[in-house]
Amino acid sequence: MHRATRTLPIALVATVLAACGSDSNGPTPGFECLGQALPTIAPPLVNVSGMVTANVLSPAPVPHAFVYAFRTGDTTHLAGDTTDTPGQYSVGIATGGTPVIGYLAISDSGHHIDTYAYPAVPLAANVTDNVLMVSSNEFSVLAASAGITPVAGDGFIGVVVRNCQGAPVAGATVTSSPAGTVRYNAGGLPSSTATSTAADGVAYIANVAPGNVTVRATASGHALREHVVNARADAITLTEIQP
Repeated sequence: MHRATRTLPIALVATVLAACGSDSNGPTPGFECLGQALPTIAPPLVNVSGMVTANVLSPAPVPHAFVYAFRTGDTTHLAGDTTDTPGQYSVGIATGGTPVIGYLAISDSGHHIDTYAYPAVPLAANVTDNVLMVSSNEFSVLAASAGITPVAGDGFIGVVVRNCQGAPVAGATVTSSPAGTVRYNAGGLPSSTATSTAADGVAYIANVAPGNVTVRATASGHALREHVVNARADAITLTEIQP
């Protein structure tokens, strides 16, 4: 449930941003919408569409993947689709006039790790969510690059930090509650030494306890809007953090 044509190096995550204003006496450029109220109404039907791909270094379409939309706290899916040969999907979600707090669940019969994509804010308009999945072997290689030993039964969260215009933010730091092992990219791959986000805005929270997790970020001296995702055991959860 994220903005069009955005792909997280581990998997995609995208979302609807509130309109941003500008004030020379306010936050630094890119953070003008900090603290802005979120929409309280939504059209009767919103559409989430995009492409599911696999292979971090050379993404290729994943056909026949199952994509379901859920409202948080409800086990009955709101809508679902199966990706076609180019890996594309589209799901229409009835909102009842209220922004939907929910997520996408993506799986492909065990070929790749089950992936859950959460928006940074409730869904209140049509969005495009392109999801990049990884296999267990690929995940192990990426974890080793980050100096992480995955703990069986724990969860993994991939994050992109963005500003009001939707651009990735460099120099941001990410935390969570409960805490996990935080890593960032360097040169497009997970790093064991990077201490903040690179130009891609990507962060990872590894070995986090399964269950509800609050994700937070600080960028350019600003505490960005925090929100809750659910980390599943031995699965990948994706999200974004924004002002």
